[in-house]
Amino acid sequence: MLKELQDIGLSDKESRVYLAALEVGRATADQLAKQAKIVRSTTYVQLESLMKMGLMSTYEEGKKTYFAPESPELLKRLLLKQKEAVNAKELDLAALLPALLQQFAGAGERPVVRFFLGKEGITATREEVLTTKDKKAYTIFSYEHLRKLYSEQELDEYSDRRRALGILSKGIQVHKAYISKAGIDQLTERRFLAPEKFAFSTIEITVFDNKTSIRSLEGSLFGMIIESAHIAAGMKAIFDFLWERADQ
Repeated sequence: MLKELQDIGLSDKESRVYLAALEVGRATADQLAKQAKIVRSTTYVQLESLMKMGLMSTYEEGKKTYFAPESPELLKRLLLKQKEAVNAKELDLAALLPALLQQFAGAGERPVVRFFLGKEGITATREEVLTTKDKKAYTIFSYEHLRKLYSEQELDEYSDRRRALGILSKGIQVHKAYISKAGIDQLTERRFLAPEKFAFSTIEITVFDNKTSIRSLEGSLFGMIIESAHIAAGMKAIFDFLWERADQ
């Protein structure tokens, strides 16, 4: 019954001493220590604790001090006190919660970051771009490195699906010699930066809605999407800065 008594709220040693007292009845501290298999000094500490709970009593007989267990029915009172303590804590939390929620709200936006591994992970981040609600995507990319992962047919099919969804794609393409076959049309705008001006060829970045998608196209392939309006606005500002300085 040790575990059950601990579940109710007694400590391991309190449980051992109380069970020992129930087994032997009235006894000295030495007898209880022997029955509970704990040291005498520790037994005195547990007896004092149990007496405060009302589960043990003590009396003198001759020159000896005896301890006796009280009815286990008193354990109900222990549970009642625990319930009262929990209720008091609930009231304290209810009073504190509005202030905590206000502080939580004032802490600002908490970005969500998701990672995707391998070519499949990069593909997943590119597919999510097609879910944009604003119907606009701003990308810095290298067609040369995309072609190492995807065939021209796959890239063209992706562009066709984007157009079918009515999504405007503004892209800054590094490596002007590798011009994408996406073409220049009503939903596709391209400008170019030479690699000697902007060494950014192995990474692709797309900003859409409140998200920023970053993809590593060389070495350890992975993609990540950061959901943060603050970060997306900052990345869009960087894109606009480069767009004004890129070649048409």
